[in-house]
Amino acid sequence: MSVLALLLLLGVAIYWNTREGTKTAREVRAEEGYRAPGFTIEALDGGGVLDVGALIGQKPIFINFWESWCPPCRAEMPYLQKAYEEYGQDVAFVMINPMTRDTLANAKAFLAEERYTFPVYLDDKDRSVTRLYRVGAFPTSFFIDRNGVIIARHMGPMSEEVVETLMKKIARP
Repeated sequence: MSVLALLLLLGVAIYWNTREGTKTAREVRAEEGYRAPGFTIEALDGGGVLDVGALIGQKPIFINFWESWCPPCRAEMPYLQKAYEEYGQDVAFVMINPMTRDTLANAKAFLAEERYTFPVYLDDKDRSVTRLYRVGAFPTSFFIDRNGVIIARHMGPMSEEVVETLMKKIARP
């Protein structure tokens, strides 16, 4: 009988440690279900440095990696502007241009021409934030809840409906 109990206990322990749900919100990783990594980043307009690490756990955060030459990035921008206008008071918008193939002049011209008002930041020359978040394609977006947990990572352009659905998940859970 004790052998059976031991085997049962061992089976439960193995299941508990190997199940899909073992992700922890305390572990920091740029993946869904994990706590978002913090970083600092400079504003495109020279308006200073944003400490995203200080925001984690304080309010929801939306991070979007984009470049002005990227057609899919351009396609989703009107939806992101609309979301910023609706949720910008409750959600920190962190629009990051890694400058992989973009120029500062082109990025500024695009933003001015389209009259986008969301805050834009520039990754450093080593693209440390882009690497930290393992971004290999544009656009890539992260939806981070009030507790700092990544609720969704979306690669590719988002439709207006997807933006709205995911924004509601973090802004008004």
